[in-house]
Amino acid sequence: MDQFIFLVLPYMTIIVFVAGLIWRIRIWWAKPRAKAVLFPAAKSNSAVVGRVVKDIVLFRKTFSMSKSLWVMTGLFHLGLLLVILGHIRTITEIGFLWNWFNVKGADIDHVAFAMGMTAGGIVLAGLILLLTRRFTPKMRVLSIFDDYFVLGMLLVIILTGLSMRLWMPINAAEIQHYARGVLTLQPAVEINNILFAWHFFLAQVLIMYLPFSKLVHLVSKPVAESWTMR
Repeated sequence: MDQFIFLVLPYMTIIVFVAGLIWRIRIWWAKPRAKAVLFPAAKSNSAVVGRVVKDIVLFRKTFSMSKSLWVMTGLFHLGLLLVILGHIRTITEIGFLWNWFNVKGADIDHVAFAMGMTAGGIVLAGLILLLTRRFTPKMRVLSIFDDYFVLGMLLVIILTGLSMRLWMPINAAEIQHYARGVLTLQPAVEINNILFAWHFFLAQVLIMYLPFSKLVHLVSKPVAESWTMR
């Protein structure tokens, strides 16, 4: 099983994700476009970019519809962003950040642990709130399998990640060495950690599923927003 998860699945994940994203974009691009634009239309490309960024970063539309959903969504996306940024360390050490805060030696691991747990806690809080919302009578009627599957997968991925940090931590150098092996087409099974194996396996399954789920809005939303604002 380790051979499959660490040596084969990473490349399957990349192929399925890229192919699925291309397929999804082709379908989206082939659909007819409405000629109307949102009023008032943006006057320049920079204005389009500015309004799109504000809508995506500040969730202005969500705020206007529901303040409670805005808080849940904000918590989840903020935590998710921090978690993704933190995972840069699985490939390379973020030396500029440690130099910026004058963190050295063994303190790097301590600070990284605190930051990782904080980011994980934020995204977990937002996720639990969003999942709880799905079970309210109103949302239960509107929810489909995709909603529960994605949230459930994210929940297990986050829990395995946090559990690994608390009870079965892995040296960052080990993960970096493995990741570089994958990127240079020379992967090797070097990490003996059951929680990491599950965390990595589930994360790859979710990445492959992303182009075929509602999570594809991470890609489609900026394009759709910019189209309707011109």
